[in-house]
Amino acid sequence: MASQPKKLMKIFFMPMDGVGHINACVGMAQALAKRGHQIYFLTNPMFAGSYSKHGFQEFVLQSDVKKQMLAGNGENNDKKAHPIKAFAPMLQKMRESGMLSGKTPFEKIKIFDPNEEEEVDLMAKIYEEMKEVHPKIVELIEQEKPDLIIVDHFLVPPCIAYGKTPWAFLFSGNPIFILDHPELPPISSGYPTNDRTHWDEFREKFSKGFPAAIRYRQNMLNKDFGYPDVPSNQFLFQSPYLNIYGYPEELDYTDLITLPETYVRLDAFCRDSPESFELPTEFKAKIKPGDKLIYVSMGSMGSIDVDLMKRLVAELVKSPHKYIFSMGPAHDQYELADNMWGEGFLPQTKLLPLVDLVITHGGNNTVTETFSFGKPMIVLPLFGDQYDNAQRITEKGYGNRMNGYLFKEGELCQMIDKMLDDKEMQQRCLAAAKRLSATNSKEKACEKIEQIVEQLSSK
Repeated sequence: MASQPKKLMKIFFMPMDGVGHINACVGMAQALAKRGHQIYFLTNPMFAGSYSKHGFQEFVLQSDVKKQMLAGNGENNDKKAHPIKAFAPMLQKMRESGMLSGKTPFEKIKIFDPNEEEEVDLMAKIYEEMKEVHPKIVELIEQEKPDLIIVDHFLVPPCIAYGKTPWAFLFSGNPIFILDHPELPPISSGYPTNDRTHWDEFREKFSKGFPAAIRYRQNMLNKDFGYPDVPSNQFLFQSPYLNIYGYPEELDYTDLITLPETYVRLDAFCRDSPESFELPTEFKAKIKPGDKLIYVSMGSMGSIDVDLMKRLVAELVKSPHKYIFSMGPAHDQYELADNMWGEGFLPQTKLLPLVDLVITHGGNNTVTETFSFGKPMIVLPLFGDQYDNAQRITEKGYGNRMNGYLFKEGELCQMIDKMLDDKEMQQRCLAAAKRLSATNSKEKACEKIEQIVEQLSSK
């Protein structure tokens, strides 16, 4: 039986924009709320309502950056519009940069290099908004006096990072990003753990890309509000108190390294979804006894690439199986085939129990949620930690990886059939899901969070 908290806390969550970040924070928040803690989310107009529907209170931080994005989105008042719809122009730029392409992880590093002309302005937008809302965050902390602030963001507000309130860094991606250990493959490389070929070359080039871009913008933010520069080797701004990540024990890197004392791992952030869900009657009628049902989700960013989505449809229409597509923000720009059904946005955790296999971009939420339901995965990684997830899933025997842009006709269908026939892999996935359900790592993580905050408050 789980222990009860000695003190009920007021906890602020500050997730970065993005469905994956939001879902992870909601999953953690739900577990803490069940233990009696008060949860508040710092959000913006674009994602207002994403948390209140789960019963949480919201503080909506207004900014000109978001107003401009919403003004440029003709569907911003449509509550059924995909939550990432307003990001479409920036996502399109990411596609044009080569980030959404068949290029290798090594070739994609320069896209985030602040010294390169091809740099995507993602960090610039994040910085501009953070600078604008920072005074309001200061005000909220002074007014509400939270006991703990949990941040899942590339940039951490200086008032939180250097403030008096205990704060935790929650990372909703592959933990290799925060572990960043010489005994592990380079971040975003997708390299195997047992072959160090090209590790040093990749690590050196990567350090000049995304980490440099984040460090540059964090230092700008710090300077704006009178705080010092971060260390010259810093990547993500981790907490000196507590760092939380969600990754199944079976996939984690703890077989290779020992976690620092300030880290808390749970198997998955899986949130409870309030939506009820049933497959449409017309599509259900097409599913015959013995048919296999496969879920396809390339994430909000991957599904903005209409050519990629059409490529998948063209391949999978030749398959005898049935497919559910999470169609994403561009759902109105391509058609599904007769053996498919989908919508722009689907309640993923309601779908996963129904399917036999998942085809995914390898985003951490989809990976850990799929793992929790015991389903094998085919990962078609696009960028970032998706390459690391794809490799880890493959080398641990819970799925396979493939380049979604470069597979030849029939190759994906062949891999699907092979995996559906792989009884050993299926049993391995089911056994992992059974362990996840029995260990209840989320509850244990909550207890550790409470212990650490209690220790800090008693000092």
